[in-house]
Amino acid sequence: LLAMQVIVSLLYGFFDPATKGMLPQLVSGEELTRANAILASLRTLSGVLSPVIGAALYTGLGIAAVFLINGISFLISGSSSVLIRYQHTRREFKLQEKGFWTDLAAGAGFILGSRAIRRFCIFFLVIYALIQPVFAVVLPLFFRSSLHYTDTWYGYLQMAILLGALLGSVLVGVVFGKEKEATPSLFIGCFLQIVTTTAFAILLFPRSLSLLGNDTVLYFMLLAAVLSFLGAALMFVNVPVQTFIQKATPNEYMSRVFSIVGMISKGGMPFGALIYGFALNKIAVHWTVLAADLLMVFVSVVFLAPLLKARDNTVQQ
Repeated sequence: LLAMQVIVSLLYGFFDPATKGMLPQLVSGEELTRANAILASLRTLSGVLSPVIGAALYTGLGIAAVFLINGISFLISGSSSVLIRYQHTRREFKLQEKGFWTDLAAGAGFILGSRAIRRFCIFFLVIYALIQPVFAVVLPLFFRSSLHYTDTWYGYLQMAILLGALLGSVLVGVVFGKEKEATPSLFIGCFLQIVTTTAFAILLFPRSLSLLGNDTVLYFMLLAAVLSFLGAALMFVNVPVQTFIQKATPNEYMSRVFSIVGMISKGGMPFGALIYGFALNKIAVHWTVLAADLLMVFVSVVFLAPLLKARDNTVQQ
């Protein structure tokens, strides 16, 4: 099972950058933000529905049937991908340039040569390291150690996060789908991230628990609302940034660039989880999250303004 999971994850490493690199050749530049938002909405929707469907199938048919149905779904997905028609752009190579490492180095060289994309990568690395462990480390630890809800309520919290992300991706597509500038969505997303993380830190304080109760419907609703808005904020940042990178990257570099961008952004998650783990052993959870929130404010101020300026200069050129 572990070996098969490693293989599936490796294959997804091929699939994800390839599909992101293909999308700009399937839709016009004006529709790119909306297309990315629709795809993000579908991914989030599948995250909402799949546990419910999976549990029903497992209960009724057993684990073997669930694996079989899942395998058939992969075959359907692959067959559908084969039917996509698009114009593949291949970069011209000299004979001595061919090779995997040469391709990877060319993608890395393009990112390093693009000031805007390079800064977006650093921004993604830091933000993912700060926010993703909130869902993966802080929330389950706090829920288990300080709150008196059953595990079912934790499942409701996870559902609230996914629904918030779904709402955020839909709103980005509807409100900013025709926008040529990513500035409004980015500002809203960063502002929401800061506000919701601050609100989350406040809810973690012992004073909040004593006032609202650690087993009341009111406290749970506030916590679910804050986490839902945080999920939406991530979509307000991710979708326009992804669209900008697609527009700023030549087609022949597209998949390589997204494979490296994905590696950089996802690389921040385990690093952030490790830092949170060390911090939570010595610092109270509410102070840890509040410190992360202040660091997020600093990162947003330092990186976002130059990124937006560089992006505007790129568009004008």
